Amino acid sequence: MKNRDLFIFLILLAVSTLIHAGTTGKIVGKVIDAETKEPLPGANVIVESTTLGAAADVEGEFFILRLPPGEFTVSASMI
Repeated sequence: MKNRDLFIFLILLAVSTLIHAGTTGKIVGKVIDAETKEPLPGANVIVESTTLGAAADVEGEFFILRLPPGEFTVSASMI
């Protein structure tokens, strides 16, 4: 009986994972200076109206994962 319960649990876990898969997206980009076109390392990138954001790497590149479907405004700032 324990093996059957474990099997059912694993099937339910697999199905719940498949149902959740594909319901989020990501934003990928590069932050550059408008005038010099140089990358801005360390710039903070924020998806407005959410708690999501990222910091740009040394090349100015960033990515934000687990974004729900929809339209968003993204802003970047740097000190």
